[in-house]
Amino acid sequence: MADDTKVVSFIDIGTNTIHILIVRFFGDSMGTPIFQDKETVRLGQHLFKYGSIDKDTLERASIVMSNFVRLSKDLGAEKIITFATCAAREGSNKKELMDALNVEGIDAKVISGMEEARLIKLGVFGPNGPPQRTLEIDIGGGSTEIVLCEGKEDLFLDSLSLGAVRLAYGSDLDQNKALTFREYDSLRRQVDTMSYRTCRRIKEMGFEKAYGSSGTLIALAEMCAAKRDGDSSYMMYYELVEVMKELYKKDVEERKGVLGMNPLRSDIIVSGGAVAEELMYLLGIDRIEISENGLKQGMEIDYLLKSGHFNFDIRESSVLNLANRCQYDRTHAETVQRNALLLFDRMKELDMHDMDDETRMLLSYAALLHDIGEFISYTKHNIHSYMIIINSFLPGFDNEELRTMGLLTKFHHKSFPQRRSKHFNGMKDDEISDLLMCAMMLKIADILDRHRNASVDRIELSVSKDKVTIGLGSESDINMEIWKLKTINDDFKEVFGQPLEIKRL
Repeated sequence: MADDTKVVSFIDIGTNTIHILIVRFFGDSMGTPIFQDKETVRLGQHLFKYGSIDKDTLERASIVMSNFVRLSKDLGAEKIITFATCAAREGSNKKELMDALNVEGIDAKVISGMEEARLIKLGVFGPNGPPQRTLEIDIGGGSTEIVLCEGKEDLFLDSLSLGAVRLAYGSDLDQNKALTFREYDSLRRQVDTMSYRTCRRIKEMGFEKAYGSSGTLIALAEMCAAKRDGDSSYMMYYELVEVMKELYKKDVEERKGVLGMNPLRSDIIVSGGAVAEELMYLLGIDRIEISENGLKQGMEIDYLLKSGHFNFDIRESSVLNLANRCQYDRTHAETVQRNALLLFDRMKELDMHDMDDETRMLLSYAALLHDIGEFISYTKHNIHSYMIIINSFLPGFDNEELRTMGLLTKFHHKSFPQRRSKHFNGMKDDEISDLLMCAMMLKIADILDRHRNASVDRIELSVSKDKVTIGLGSESDINMEIWKLKTINDDFKEVFGQPLEIKRL
């Protein structure tokens, strides 16, 4: 991107909800969100019951769009990109709907189901796609988009006439009431009828991993997680079956009391769950990973691609966007990053560890982010850094990678953890060892730039039978750095098995 601080707004007009994402692009990067919101408008509720969108809903959609457009302009958006999906494709009074949406000079575009599927895939996996053959399912209000992809290649795309709102209000069942097993099973049979050709094709092609996005799958995963450990980043098929047994037997008010339930979805969650359950069954999905991203993030990446931005690294861009947003000290962060990687590489040469390039990259990113918690407060900034990172949902990183980077930043300052720390619950012994070694490298690298002036200009590392020696070269006074390094000797010995000696070159 040529403009260092360009702001663009992306509005996704869905059949159930209208979403907005406003992004600021920092130079040559993928951009960072500065505002997100959504409003439940239910364009499909009257549409799937009576064939058209009623006047009250049109007015509500117009009010939401006016507010989102004004907000976009207030936040400096130079461009507002607006896409409408299933309800706009199918509504018999499409002209009235577009008149309601095209406010404040906006020209909303109606996109096909296939284009919607393509954009959702971009939003979930980024422009480079997943490394292995992966299935993505997005259960919307009116349609369900399915993509089978590997890397940048879209192997199969489809848009099914299935959705939480469509099934809830387009069927003869009153889903505000409790359903019998036979009634719930009839919903699943509708899903079977509408999807069996697509499911058969996908099973023939095969896939290694399954992902799900959209409000319906996020809501279902949260209810499954509430009965387990609170981790809603995935959902098991058997968990979903149990949740649905509980939900369809309750009326709409009773559903609101289910742990993890989003009350706004209580009238459409049974139909949405029927779609999810039957698709997982037909496709043989035991576990589905849940993504918070979707169409609006895909619109963002598509905008970048169409602007000629092809050669960006999603992970690095995500890290730099977060760092910029937290107003990081770039010079200090890059100095710490350089020192940490020097230690990593030299220690590997000396057979002090055998960690791979992926771990090296996580250490590199953690070094750039280690002080972002200062944005909140210098006091306990390492803890703030940890909390920001693990809750950042950075594109390009899974939850375990975010956890690793967060823990590395947490331990770079103040006390160093023991192997039995509660922070390592669920981790294997070798994973703990690698994390502690990287954390120690980051801690040393940060100490070496204690005065934030890059005063240490030479670092040498050697290993003997009874110690590890770090030699430091500098034309400045680095007595404080040397003293501080000596205070971590016990922790260093615990991690690497040998004491640390510091000498001036």
